[in-house]
Order: sequence, then structure tokens, then C-alpha cells
Amino acid sequence: MKGVILDCMEKLVVEKKGKPVWEKILVNSGFDKNKKFLITQDIDDKIVLKIIDSTCIVLNNSLQTTANAFGVYWMKYYAPKIYRAYFGNTKTAKDFLLKLNKTHEQVTNNIENARPPIFEYEQPDEKTLIMTYISERNLMEFFIGLIKGVGKYFDEELTIERTGGNKVKINFS
Repeated sequence: MKGVILDCMEKLVVEKKGKPVWEKILVNSGFDKNKKFLITQDIDDKIVLKIIDSTCIVLNNSLQTTANAFGVYWMKYYAPKIYRAYFGNTKTAKDFLLKLNKTHEQVTNNIENARPPIFEYEQPDEKTLIMTYISERNLMEFFIGLIKGVGKYFDEELTIERTGGNKVKINFS
């Protein structure tokens, strides 16, 4: 996974809970409290997952609560600054979600070892989108959290229902 994920998690935790809490998360994960991850750094998935687990433990949150907070922070504050070009031409949550494969392809095109998720789409009607999340990482909780963040970013009320192991049904109001 790319260091950008941990950079975002660090900024979220420091902003909401303070630097000492982030330092505790790092120490609980087996790192020095001053450990820094570069946003372009390729970080072993096991390390990222260990830090996510430690975040849940230190904050006394469920994985879904942590993933939801990350998703909203990523979409409302972090990603729009770093990936501004991918936000400017999109006006709705649905349009943004439908562009995720292309966005991931463009963002990771020149990044060695990048393995972004892939999405399959079904649109049973204008207000419904069914997305299948395909990734060896199996981070469904984060996928759901990011969808919630997309809704917050576009100020739209979304209803998200997990309909299978790696599928979600999204209703747009």
C-alpha cells in the first residue's frame, strides 16, 4: 500500500486526538514514536493493517468506525488537496464513484507495485448503483467508509447497504 494512506491516517488522528495519540499508535505497532512514512513509499500491507488495528485499539473504536472516519477525512479534507484534478470536473457522488477505476488508473499509472482496487458497476435505476469491490486486500470497511466520505464531500445523502461479501448497494437521494 502507498504511504499516502498512513499519512492521511496520521493527519486525521493528530487533528482529532493529538500527536501523543498518534505516537502511541506507532509505538503499539512496533515503531518509534517519530516514525514517518513518505506518501509515495510502498509499505507492506501487513504494516498498514497493523497500524490500522493499533488505531482501533488505541482509540477504542471498531474497524468500521475507524474506516468511516478515515473515509470522510480522506474525501473532505485530504484527497481534494492532493488529487485536486480528480475532484474539479465531478459534480455528483454517483459520477465520482463511476470514475473510480479511471481515477485509480491515472493516479497509479507511474507508481511501481501499485495494486489499486477495481470496481464493477450495475445501475438498476437512476438512483441506485451497485458496486463490486475487487481487491486482494479485502478492505470492505474502508471501501464503505470512503463511499460515506464521497456522500459528505458532495453533500448528498447516501444509503449504503452491504449486499454480499464484496458488494454494496448505494441509493442516491
